[in-house]
Order: sequence, then C-alpha cells, then structure tokens
Amino acid sequence: MKTLTIKINPRNPEKEKIEIAAQILKEGGLVVFPTDTVYGLAADAKNPRAVKKIFKVKKRPLSNPLPILIARKTDLRKYTKETSAKIKRLTDKFWPGPLTLILLKKKNISNIVTAGLPRVGVRVPDNAVALALIQAFGRPLATTSANIAGKPSPATSRGVKKYLNNKIDLILDGGKTKLGQESTVLDCSASPPTFLRSGAIPTKKLKKLISN
Repeated sequence: MKTLTIKINPRNPEKEKIEIAAQILKEGGLVVFPTDTVYGLAADAKNPRAVKKIFKVKKRPLSNPLPILIARKTDLRKYTKETSAKIKRLTDKFWPGPLTLILLKKKNISNIVTAGLPRVGVRVPDNAVALALIQAFGRPLATTSANIAGKPSPATSRGVKKYLNNKIDLILDGGKTKLGQESTVLDCSASPPTFLRSGAIPTKKLKKLISN
C-alpha cells in the first residue's frame, strides 16, 4: 500500500479534498487527519472490518477500546444513553474541545469499537478539518492517535509518516495541531465520574462541574 498525502487548508478545508477522504472511509479505508489535540487515525465506526484495521496497523490490542468522534453535541443522543444535566454542562462548556467522555453506548456502536464493553468514549473535536470530514462522512469515526501503540502521539503529518507511512490510505496534512496533547478522558459511566487520563483540560476545571 502506498499512502497518499494531501495538504489541506486547516481553517477552510477544501470540499473536494474532504470528499476524497470521506470516500476512502466509505470504502473501508483508513484516513489520518488533524484534530485539535493530535493527528487521528480513523475508520468507519460502523464497519467492523475497517475498525479492525486500526488495531492491526497500530499494533493495538483488540481488548483496548477505541473512542469515536462526532460532529455535533446533539449527535451524542444517537450513540449513547446519557442525557443527564451533568453531561449537558460538560458538553456545553468543553465541546468542541479536548474532552473525551466515557458513556453507556447504544447498540448502533459496534462491540469491536468498544472491545465488548457497554460504554464508549465520545468527543467533538475543535478542528475545522476533522469536523468537515465527520460531517461529510455522515457517521461517527472510530478514531485514535495516529501512532504505533505505546509511541508518542504525533502533532504533525511528518510524525504520522514515521509510524504509519504505506500502512494507511490517506493523510490529510493540515499542519501542526493546535494543542499537541491528547484529550482529557472522563468516565461518566461511573458514579462518581472518574478521570482515566490527564490531558489538555486540567482536571480542576472539570471537578467543579462534576461535583454538583
């Protein structure tokens, strides 16, 4: 496989370039693109065969679940069972942004994505390229950092190529990511909510919202 790299405007992504990436995803391929945090490696979250490719190229254990990216806060109800006021406060304040929420999933999210677990990580990224791609694709994307498991998460397309060149179908090169740090992960399926990973949003900011 030869990986195609396409430079894309990070603020005003060209529609034709987004459509190329969306078509590859629809055909079961793997696409890498910038998010607000790091570059993400994505597949169609509703295509188990495509999702398995992520695990293979990353050398990621199938027992390690993948999060999904959605384009709008209102899409959360399509894929999870959570509608609490606490979740709304969090999404109103931090989405789009570097906060991944772990929530009870609906059946329309494949067990391959969640490693058989009843919950799924969800995020709305604050990046024009990422949002345009998710919107054009029309379905959630199973997305994780575009690296080999255990290696540093890349903030540039050059970093992506170091790990995944000629192992994936396409890289959308939108320049260096804004944060260069992974999202904060908060498990809201637990009571009280539990922090699973420190990230771009300091936990102090979140604790005030989840304590009420």
